[in-house]
Amino acid sequence: MSALPPSRTSLRLVSGEVQGKTYTSRMIFPSSTQASWPLFERLGEVIATSARPFPAHGHASQEVLTYIVEGFANYQMDDGTAEPLPAGAARLLTSPIKSTHRVSPARGGPIRWFNIVVTLPPGAAATNRLQTISPIPTAGAEGATYRTLVGPHGGLASAAGLESKAIDFVEEGTTFQRVGHDRRGVVYALGGRGEIDGQAIEVGEAVLVEDASGIAIHGFEGLKVLLNTVPRPK
Repeated sequence: MSALPPSRTSLRLVSGEVQGKTYTSRMIFPSSTQASWPLFERLGEVIATSARPFPAHGHASQEVLTYIVEGFANYQMDDGTAEPLPAGAARLLTSPIKSTHRVSPARGGPIRWFNIVVTLPPGAAATNRLQTISPIPTAGAEGATYRTLVGPHGGLASAAGLESKAIDFVEEGTTFQRVGHDRRGVVYALGGRGEIDGQAIEVGEAVLVEDASGIAIHGFEGLKVLLNTVPRPK
């Protein structure tokens, strides 16, 4: 595993590792070259079909964000009823006690989703909780639209302190996004190309950000990124 970014203002480009099993995933971490980065335990995207499904699996002492990028999915928790999730919907599972969930195609076609797993601090939550949001994009003055998925400004409420925002550039422009010296962030490109503080980024790549008040995201038309931040471990 490669070393983590140093404890100072830094940007680091990481390419997603494609892992093909019964389904296809592109992982930033964990991978063969990049360890998990606390509080981030897992970050990447998955493509699955009815013939190549993503299996049900469990989580304990973790919080899990599922963001549907393409297709129409079913989401099932434990033995409950499968619920539909269209593209653009996000679901946050807070699981201090072990639970299982599964994401699968709802209408026969392939589905693509972005996934984050973060460590749930001890005592942060007493019971399991499931929240869902389908945020309406809001237009900015920088050529981009924004969807707040998780966070205090209209998004889902995270017990771990996770914040996540989807940014889509409808034309070329630059936006400044706050991170905070007390947080670390991962900017993941779902599509297109652009720059993070001058560091070029393309689809399937991520920029790791640490000890920065904020970052400038320059996007060409078609750039789609997710900005995800968590508190820095003390």
